Amino acid sequence: MKKLNEDMKGGTFLKDIFLLVDGNSLMHRAFHALPVMDADGIYTNAVYGFLSMLLKVIKEENVQYLAVCFDEHGPTFRHTVYADYKAGRKETPPELRQQFGTILSLLDDMGIRRFSLQGWEADDLLGTLSLKGAAAGATPLLLTGDRDALQLVGGGTELMFTRKGISETIRFTPSKVYEEYGFTPEQVTDWKGLAGDSSDNIPGVPGVGDKTAVKLLQEYGTLEKVLENADKVKGKLGEKLAAYADQARFSKELATIRRDAPVEFTLGSCVLPDLRKGIPALAKLKLNSIIKRLDSEGEGGETEEKKGPEALSFEPAVSLESVSGIAAWLDETKAAGPLCVYVSEMAVSLAREGGKRAEISLGGDLLNPGMDPAEVLGALTGELKKGEAIVHDGKTLLHLLDRCGLEGPESFGWDTMLAAYLLNPQEKSYRLGALCPDLPEDAGTLCSLAVWQKNRVEEDGMTRLMKEIEQPLSFVLFRMEQAGFTVNTEFLRDLGNKYTAEIDEKREQVIAAAGHPFNLNSTQQLGEVLFEEMNLPHGKKTSKGYSTSVEVLEGLRFDAPEIIEPLLRYRQLTKLNSTYVEGLLRLVDGKGRVHSTFDQTATATGRISSSEPNLQNIPVRTEEGKEIREAFLPREGWVLLDADYSQIELRLMAHFSGDPALIDAFRKGEDIHARTASEIFDVPPEWVTPELRSRAKAVNFGLIYGISGFGLSRNTGVSRKEAAAFIEKYFQTYPGVKRFMDRTAAEGADRGYAETLMGRRRYLPELRSPKAPIREFGKRAAMNTPVQGTAADIIKLAMVRIDKALREAGLKSRLILQVHDELLLECPPEEAEQAAALLREAMEDAIELQVPLVAEVHEGENWACAK
Repeated sequence: MKKLNEDMKGGTFLKDIFLLVDGNSLMHRAFHALPVMDADGIYTNAVYGFLSMLLKVIKEENVQYLAVCFDEHGPTFRHTVYADYKAGRKETPPELRQQFGTILSLLDDMGIRRFSLQGWEADDLLGTLSLKGAAAGATPLLLTGDRDALQLVGGGTELMFTRKGISETIRFTPSKVYEEYGFTPEQVTDWKGLAGDSSDNIPGVPGVGDKTAVKLLQEYGTLEKVLENADKVKGKLGEKLAAYADQARFSKELATIRRDAPVEFTLGSCVLPDLRKGIPALAKLKLNSIIKRLDSEGEGGETEEKKGPEALSFEPAVSLESVSGIAAWLDETKAAGPLCVYVSEMAVSLAREGGKRAEISLGGDLLNPGMDPAEVLGALTGELKKGEAIVHDGKTLLHLLDRCGLEGPESFGWDTMLAAYLLNPQEKSYRLGALCPDLPEDAGTLCSLAVWQKNRVEEDGMTRLMKEIEQPLSFVLFRMEQAGFTVNTEFLRDLGNKYTAEIDEKREQVIAAAGHPFNLNSTQQLGEVLFEEMNLPHGKKTSKGYSTSVEVLEGLRFDAPEIIEPLLRYRQLTKLNSTYVEGLLRLVDGKGRVHSTFDQTATATGRISSSEPNLQNIPVRTEEGKEIREAFLPREGWVLLDADYSQIELRLMAHFSGDPALIDAFRKGEDIHARTASEIFDVPPEWVTPELRSRAKAVNFGLIYGISGFGLSRNTGVSRKEAAAFIEKYFQTYPGVKRFMDRTAAEGADRGYAETLMGRRRYLPELRSPKAPIREFGKRAAMNTPVQGTAADIIKLAMVRIDKALREAGLKSRLILQVHDELLLECPPEEAEQAAALLREAMEDAIELQVPLVAEVHEGENWACAK
């Protein structure tokens, strides 16, 4: 099973959220956040708050697995080694104490799995279960208000921290932990070893507070290194570090969450139950608002016409336990329609439209009797190669087959995940269970969904999108993920050292300007320095403190350049270093390559996104971005080909608007920004300066995204009045653009969706919102969806075409990356000329418009050179 879960990496299976709740923490937070209330003498405020928060997170995070952990009464193993552990804590109020029994009983009534273990704390259970849950293939999400749990963040585990009562949370990833506190999750116990923890009565080093501990860890890295270098720390601080070294180490040990608690666990036992089973018990407590939330129909779901399919009629599933049994079932049922294959964590489910079903239990070890996944997939390969199978997330299935050493098919008959995305590109989740919440998660439901989807896709005019773009593209993306991209790790480490040196330099400059040390990564501390100590202009102070966003800091450049300039550079470099140096180095495989996961279903516009690593967000126009791109290389001895569409969105605007002046400019191959500048500034073409061209470019591209006069003013540095005049003159110059934008906004409001040239829809409920800002967003989305969405369709079609052309030509060259309007190939030098011609043809002939599509192809020895 471990191998199966590893094989599912990058697919939708690993997006199954396993919510682990710190029961004691959430109860305390709820109790102190809400006024005491009772039902016939039974206090319920903590219970109400606990359940409110739990239901909110379950809905927003689309939770599939759930467990709640509690402390047991009595001493833990930490008390055994330190009798004063947690000494001095206030007694639990009796109004809260009685509610713990109530919530335990309610959780049982609702069918929610809970864990507690004598001698162990809830934190240790959270640590153990998050480790076990991740190993079983789920994505752990911790819900707690205890900062100790920050040490568990990482390895796929994230944390939702209840920051203020139960109404405000902050989500912690490893980078967010560092941003908020100035240390990494791995350094949490080092921090506690130095600073101690008064709430748990952990002593730490006397006189060392939170800020000092952070500073020491930023300088030396770990508690052990701090203690080793105590003689280098000046003054009394160094003396205390030396004198209390053993106490610091002991404090760190006390603060370390154990991840080996002896709990019996299977992921299947934590499946999210039907919480409505608890309604009778909730009724006795008069928790009517909780009942309403559980019993409400369609809360946050789709409108009536968008609801999913009804189940087809199926025979009871037969259990298959051998390769020969699978082969026999496939042969006996082949006349009953195409095969539906659904792979879950513990089983492979099969179905035919004619009503036949089968289940195959997976296991392959002593603890989990069942067939080996590789054997099962091997037995299905022949049927899959027919290219007619119905699947859910076919790309992940291709990876499973590949890692089992099996050759996958060249196509699937239908991929229900991709069809669901076409029908609603703004679903919160495309898991089968989320799409069909009232049906079992098996191949029968997959079959029912496919039948319903095929009719809907055809009715909405998106069959071509499904058959010619989305489904073939999933195979292209599979091959790109397989191939990966070579990274020069030595170059990256040198770049990281360079960034680190400048980061340290900028940190010292900021601290010197402030006049005292502070944590630059703490929004609260930075806000105090800038807006209270230095009295710089600021916005309204909220419960979270002052905003120190990039936009705010940019506005302060002229007020205090001595601190703002190095601070902005510090932020830029720390982000680049953590994301694109340290982040990339962690993801390089044994062959020196990184393998991005490309997601077809992540954006409302139809664009592909990438993650782990996300190579689409590397800055394009900065020197740092160019440096990072230098680290990306072709396979040894090969070259890179980089092709980028020239101004594709403006060309699409010309096509959609039919504006004669725009069309004429592109057909003549003119510099569209220079021509626009000449028109709107009333100067001859030869008088257009770089500054005027830059302003015209901002107008050209800004209007595609529905930019306002205020936005253009901010982007170009001119006054709002001048910006508004630019836009007015632009529409006078290109009146077809204004007519097109007005028309698409009106059609979007009338139909409830906007459409691309190829028929992809983006639904726009925002246009019917009673709130003006939301309606304005919907209007902008309606105006730019045809352009942005069509650009996304075109690049996808080009990817399918170039992948097919290279393979049909028998070339070794291969597509390895897509970034917005850019495609990247690696190829042997002797194939470069042919591959470049095929690449240009695939991109420029992808679709016929009123203006030509132009792709510029460059060759290089690294990504920066080829760009």
